[in-house]
Amino acid sequence: MPHTRALQARILRAAILLLFGVIVVNLLVMQVVKHDEYESQSLENRQLRQRILAPRGRILDRDGRLLADNVYIADITVPNRCLGQAGPDSTLDKLLTWLRLPRYETLDRLAGEQAAGRPRLTLVANAAMPQIAVIEERGRELPGVKVETRSRRRYLDGPLFGHVIGYVGETLPGEIGEEDDPDGYKPGDWIGRDGIEAVYEERLRGQAGYTLQEVNAVGRVVGRREVELRPVRSGEDVVLTLSQALQDTLGAAMGENRGCAVVLALPSGEVLAAVSAPSYDPNVFTARISTKDWQALQSDPGHPFLNRLTQATYPPGSPYKIVTSLTALQNGVANPATSFAPCGGSYQFGNRSFRCWKREGHGGVDHTSALIHSCDVFYYQLGLRLNIDQLAVTARMLGLGASTGSPFRGEASGNVPDTAWYDKKFGSRGWSRGVMLNNAIGQGELLVTPLQMAVLTGRVATGLADLRPVFVRDPAPTSSPGLRALPIGAAHLDWVRRTMRQVVDVGTGTRARVRSIEVAGKTGTAENPHGEDHAWFVCFAPAILPEVAVVVILENGGHGGAVAAPVAGRWLNAYFAQKESPEVVAP
Repeated sequence: MPHTRALQARILRAAILLLFGVIVVNLLVMQVVKHDEYESQSLENRQLRQRILAPRGRILDRDGRLLADNVYIADITVPNRCLGQAGPDSTLDKLLTWLRLPRYETLDRLAGEQAAGRPRLTLVANAAMPQIAVIEERGRELPGVKVETRSRRRYLDGPLFGHVIGYVGETLPGEIGEEDDPDGYKPGDWIGRDGIEAVYEERLRGQAGYTLQEVNAVGRVVGRREVELRPVRSGEDVVLTLSQALQDTLGAAMGENRGCAVVLALPSGEVLAAVSAPSYDPNVFTARISTKDWQALQSDPGHPFLNRLTQATYPPGSPYKIVTSLTALQNGVANPATSFAPCGGSYQFGNRSFRCWKREGHGGVDHTSALIHSCDVFYYQLGLRLNIDQLAVTARMLGLGASTGSPFRGEASGNVPDTAWYDKKFGSRGWSRGVMLNNAIGQGELLVTPLQMAVLTGRVATGLADLRPVFVRDPAPTSSPGLRALPIGAAHLDWVRRTMRQVVDVGTGTRARVRSIEVAGKTGTAENPHGEDHAWFVCFAPAILPEVAVVVILENGGHGGAVAAPVAGRWLNAYFAQKESPEVVAP
């Protein structure tokens, strides 16, 4: 018995020593090894500095109609550290089970957010009410789990304004500010990626606010009211010059065609409508687009991200004959009655035959008839009486060869070749006057954007040298276009305008006619080395005291008079019909 009692005493002492050792080890872990982590958690449990994102400013059309706003949704979020806490009783495992989430897909996504440095991970974005109810009912078992509301960008017209408004996306690592910078971007913030959203990012973004909250161990707000450290300043609205109704009409007029169309108000230059097709729906980016969907958009052969209005360049084709005619008139090389050898369907220059679009030829035509019926042979001969620098001067005067000053990133400047350009490209003896034949009809090395052609059309219609496209009304442009006249003879401009009226009345642009309104226009069929010809039509209306300039280009569309002019005609008919019977707006 004494031996047994001694053994029991030794076991008891050993058990006490083991228990004491475990306590000591745990104290060492808590006080030394994980001191910083527990200290941080302890502080979080008492006071939490909460960042409150500012509501992003809205985007409206010229009539005050909403184009982009914010809707509020709820996300279920977990602390960053939750992902490393495995086990059937861990918070994350409980949530995966209770919310019936796909385990491996969810964990992969959370790992990506954790790697991006986000302090809280979004377990469920835009959570449904039954999911939120689970969190509310079992909150005591879910330390650190929150239901957080956030605003989500909404684009009410989807793809219709895609290239103009652009879209927002989550911040990338290189855009994240310092941790202690109250105005810097944080992981998970949204930032303008394209279009107006990107250009007016600072105005739309607003300023985040900060509060101090008292929370318990599971992260729930308790105790006194929160303390406001800095108030939230909402983002400011941006008002466009575009009209939702006119944009919708232009989109309908374009149909399923691939290309671009733009309408300028005259003489202000305000853009009333601008469609680039195909487009994309910016709403897909605010819902965290999947890799698969992103790759599908990137590989789409229609290039939906390309803003054809400002980023695509095309040969101008026959609308450029306006430039050639004005250059000839201005330099005294020709007058409206000038005629050359008749058109037999082609023109021989050196050992090469240059064709007219009309294979059977136009016969004898003067300058006026040549512009009305777009006779290439006449313009070949007219071009040979000019030099490349004279053409370039007029082209640039009318807005070609340089940025239009649009607010969009990546605007192409196009190309207006002159002597210096050809010398640099081919050497001083590497090119001949043969380039004048192509340049005179808008081919060769000439490249323009549709928006530049809209500026050209507007300047010819108004005679104003500084007319530029304006996309935003509020904030107002920092500089307004002056009333400086084009340095081109008024009689020459009047002749071009009258002749463009005849293009639509009896020439190649008759399919752009509008009931009771006279339209002045010019058709074009631009040769495309990569496929079928592009179809152009440029016009302004009414022909006297013009209100709007319209430009349409349909890629691989064929003849401008057959396919592009009807698009402009449909929009103009709708526009003037609406003016005669304006929509009644409820008070």
